[in-house]
Amino acid sequence: MNEVLLVDGVLLFLVTICAVAIIEVRSLYAVAMLTSVYSLLMALVWTNMHSMDVAFTEAAVGGGISTILL
Repeated sequence: MNEVLLVDGVLLFLVTICAVAIIEVRSLYAVAMLTSVYSLLMALVWTNMHSMDVAFTEAAVGGGISTILL
């Protein structure tokens, strides 16, 4: 099995679990933290697809600013 395909599968699984958790959780603090985790996982997905500019923007805006605004 190709290593890149394995990493893509694991990231897809983690992003899906995180998205479902964001929908199901009732605490606003937990939702904000899970949204930050989701953004950082998506930054890893973009990095794995060799799109560094999008990954950097996703990490800065999604992971950084949304957590600070909490």
